[in-house]
Amino acid sequence: MQAPLAAPPKERPMPAPAAAHRDDPATARSPRQRTPRMLGHGDLRLLLLALLEPQPRHGYELIQLVGEIFHGQYQPSPGALYPSLSGLQDEGLVAVRRQGARRLHALTAAGRDYIDTHAHLLAQARLRTEASARALAKAGLPAPVRSGMGALKRALASHQGQWDRHRSQAVADLLLRAAADIAAVTDD
Repeated sequence: MQAPLAAPPKERPMPAPAAAHRDDPATARSPRQRTPRMLGHGDLRLLLLALLEPQPRHGYELIQLVGEIFHGQYQPSPGALYPSLSGLQDEGLVAVRRQGARRLHALTAAGRDYIDTHAHLLAQARLRTEASARALAKAGLPAPVRSGMGALKRALASHQGQWDRHRSQAVADLLLRAAADIAAVTDD
């Protein structure tokens, strides 16, 4: 006797876009546009080592410092940060001591050796993190502003190799005036 055929899987309806963005063309996003991943695999671990290099720090301070790298657009949650710190402690790269009710995290000698040996990995993580911070800032801009930025980039790129001193200065002056005008419009 043959086994009965399985029923085809039910199709799930696509969730509706957030109401706040659905009808506002200035903040609308395409259905496939997502917020970029903030940190690559293992990058939080590397950032923590780099942030602990100058001095020991508390977990909350580390969260704040990562947030500063992302210009306030992203901060790791305690649920992401503390397991990473625990893993670094388990590896012997970070030591923890109590300071009152708080825990102070510091690099061990092995942690400093790791940073010295893997400086190229830290540099790559910093580059990825800077790219993520830029992408996050760009994703937070309204669609018309992103479109205008794209048009500006295309206009500049279309003149590759055709820059003399006069054109360079004229374009630089235009960009500086535009930056000042934008600052005046966006300052509250």
